[in-house]
Amino acid sequence: MKIGAYGEVMLRLTPPEHLQLEQTHTLRMAYTGTGVNLVGNLAHFEIESYLLTALPDNRLGKAALANLKSLGIQTAYIVQQHQHIGTYFAEMGFGARPTEVTYQNRKSSSFSLSPIEAYDVKQFIEQVDMLHICGISLSLTEITAQTAITLAKEAHAAGKIVCFDFNFRPSLNQEPGKKEQMKQRYEEILPYCTIVFGSTRDLVELMQWKTEVSVSENETAFIQSFLAHYDITWFAGTKRQVINHEKFLSGYLITPTDAFEIPKQRLEVLDRIGAGDAYAAGILLGFAEGWSLEETIAFAIANARLAHAIQGDVPLTTRKQVKQLLEHPDTDLIR
Repeated sequence: MKIGAYGEVMLRLTPPEHLQLEQTHTLRMAYTGTGVNLVGNLAHFEIESYLLTALPDNRLGKAALANLKSLGIQTAYIVQQHQHIGTYFAEMGFGARPTEVTYQNRKSSSFSLSPIEAYDVKQFIEQVDMLHICGISLSLTEITAQTAITLAKEAHAAGKIVCFDFNFRPSLNQEPGKKEQMKQRYEEILPYCTIVFGSTRDLVELMQWKTEVSVSENETAFIQSFLAHYDITWFAGTKRQVINHEKFLSGYLITPTDAFEIPKQRLEVLDRIGAGDAYAAGILLGFAEGWSLEETIAFAIANARLAHAIQGDVPLTTRKQVKQLLEHPDTDLIR
């Protein structure tokens, strides 16, 4: 199965050695974004993976394109125009100090300014079997929101599998009336989706979903009522817990008739940015290859745990590494 994603490529700038911005004159560069993380990880799983996006038409855009190719991502449908790339600074936390992300330039980036007419949409949809759309595209600009919705409609009409990740970012939705606008956009795109990544918080706070059974009474039934309304096949997500100062991660996968939640797994966090995309990549791999719910979620949560132990956003995991963790979880040296 060939999998494609529509999403923003971002430049991540990270001070070395857990330093804060005030403490350094050096920054590490990396190219990232939900779409990059997802299809980059799938490429490492030997899945033919494509990215539909726009990069600047300058040296920075060329460097980003070279980096995407090095990850194994197919770049035939990436256009280069305009001058800017969305950027963020990641000050890595330690102990009581959390990691802090500062965004800049996102709404004037090449991606945010490029309308659907800039892309070879027809050929892209014909090329892939599954399309992933990040919910951040609904938040950035009217251009990216309408492109995402149109892509979902056209891919669905062509018989392709459409995947959608809520990925709500409060920092992009602070204007008055923005939450109501986002709800309308979600309602517009969801009827075309087969797989959705999200949480009950997304359904309650963003979608304002109501049914006969409340989320506190029966979380699974609450989510399944949402799936039935939009004819969604899979709904997946993760839950984080801190118990006695230790971090844990669990995952769930819900269908209209079934549900599976894997018990919480202990986390050791080097870099958590992009780990949710690793979970999503595992879920899409399981769906693409017809795995059981249990096998899919076990692989996805193991992949996410490994991603937490890799510096940088892109999960550079392989099937062999995930299998190693699943079968020999206590191994700490491989020779």
